[in-house]
Amino acid sequence: MKKLILISSLFISTVIFGQTGKKLPQNIIQITYVQVENKDFSEFESKELNHWSKVSDNAIKNGKQVGWAFFRLVNSAFIEDETKPTHAFVNIYKDFKQMADAPIEVWGNAEAVLGIDPSLISTNDLSKTMMMQTYKVVDNIPTEEFKYAVWNYAKPKNMSGFLEENSKLWKPYFEKRINKNGFAGWGVAARVYPQGMNESSVFSWDHYTSLESAMLALSPTDYDGSILSKSKMNEYDPDGFRYRVLVELLKFNM
Repeated sequence: MKKLILISSLFISTVIFGQTGKKLPQNIIQITYVQVENKDFSEFESKELNHWSKVSDNAIKNGKQVGWAFFRLVNSAFIEDETKPTHAFVNIYKDFKQMADAPIEVWGNAEAVLGIDPSLISTNDLSKTMMMQTYKVVDNIPTEEFKYAVWNYAKPKNMSGFLEENSKLWKPYFEKRINKNGFAGWGVAARVYPQGMNESSVFSWDHYTSLESAMLALSPTDYDGSILSKSKMNEYDPDGFRYRVLVELLKFNM
């Protein structure tokens, strides 16, 4: 399958994620966004969940990969827009070496794991790769069971200040909110590739147990502003998040 092979062979990022009860170390997170036509959602997701997921599951079991996840962007099934992705794959690796070895160690074993010719269940003709991004985890809170995630992209003017405040101010704040109002996890990572003037340089994620809790967190009128007086984000990142996306978890293994 095109998306996952590209993810492994080129690079790719929450997630983004920590296993329940365990802190995610400074893993490499690779994310690939893909676009699928609405009429093909069912077939595409079925093949990914029932067949291709077994390849990454096998790699995790055999220590060739740390984790992986499959997401659908919220409302993507109802919107026809050829410029927007509809799904995202996330692969998590221990380090850059494990990521670099993935084309052979993970996907080179696909036929043996699947038990059939991979071309028979390919999703290449059902999807188009839109973008791929690689990150290194800076800090996170152990992730509880979740169903939705908010992904936040930023390009702070002061990255070191931005990351330091996330670890020293926002992390303790979020730790106190775990298991309250549907909040289930948090993390922040630095962009490894691609880099450029028009690219976000940091990525953070928030996990939620329900769509309602995720929407409340996104709503500017429902935000808890009690901590803002302690923050210097207006100095570190005066433009705020460049982009925020809400995704629904279809499957996660770690």
